[in-house]
This record gives sequence, structure tokens and C-alpha cells, in this order.
Amino acid sequence: MKTLTHNQLATRIAEHKGVLIVGIEALTDAKAKKTGNPFPAKEIFKHVRAVGFVGADYQNAVNREATRQGAEGNFETEKLPWGTWLVKNKIIIHNDEYYLRTQSTPNQRRNQAAKILNYLTNSGQILTREQVKPFLPPTYESAKQQDEAGLDKTVWVRTYKFNSIKKIRIRGETFKMI
Repeated sequence: MKTLTHNQLATRIAEHKGVLIVGIEALTDAKAKKTGNPFPAKEIFKHVRAVGFVGADYQNAVNREATRQGAEGNFETEKLPWGTWLVKNKIIIHNDEYYLRTQSTPNQRRNQAAKILNYLTNSGQILTREQVKPFLPPTYESAKQQDEAGLDKTVWVRTYKFNSIKKIRIRGETFKMI
């Protein structure tokens, strides 16, 4: 399997004009609740595989989705709540760390749903969904998209820290991140 460094990934993403579909395998913080959490260091990670669009215009995507759902598309984006764009709609830099921004539509998630492969503790112990469920935060659809664009099922935005990405598939090639 080919490998990519963080800088090489940033270069590949930046060089690609327009929207890029990527497949990601990542180990991300599950943002587990601390209260009552019996696991070491109170940290739970999720090993996830997902597909998303990189470089798509978020505002346009939400308004197009509103049209698909028969709603008024009056959605307007705000500036990033944290970090700055290194490459607009693709890569964010924050505290000297790179983040890859992806988004997915309800139709895309129906056809290529993200899959949680497993949950892990800080020490690598594998946990079941039943073990971690009481400590996982609830998931919500975007209230702003629902209120402003009238969406029932919203456009999801996910941001992956480069060092959480273990593998990435770009234009038919899979790379292991080093």
C-alpha cells in the first residue's frame, strides 16, 4: 500500500480543483462523557470508515438539498467558528494542526453510510457499542439548517484531524497515512 505524509496529503488535496470524493478510515475521539465513565483516562475512540465530499460549497449544498426536499433554500453560512482555511472548503489549520473537512448529503449517506468499525480505549482495549453507549453524546441534525433552509435531513459536515486519519482513498488510490 502506498503511503502519504500529512504535507503530501495537503498538497494532493490542494492541487485538485473542485470537489473530490474521499474514503477515510480514521480513529477519532468519540467525545465520551466523563461522569461515570469507567474506562481508563476517560477517553473512548471510534474507529470509523466514511465517504465524503471535500471542497464542496457548504451553503450551496444545503440550499440544493432544501430544493430536493421541497423546502425554501435560504441558508447562509457563517465564518468558521475556529481555525482558518488553508485551502477553502478543504483544509483548515488550527493551532498548527491540519484538518480535512468533508460533507455528506442524506442521499449519499443512504448509499454509502459511515461505519463505526469499533470503539477503543486509550490503551487499545476494544469496546462494544453496548459498553460505550451510556457515555456517548447524542447526535443531532443541524438546527440552523432545519430552521433556515427547512431541511428534515441535513447536510453533515465532518472535520478530521490529519493525524486521526489512518487510511485515505483519493481518486481510486488508497494510501496509508504516516
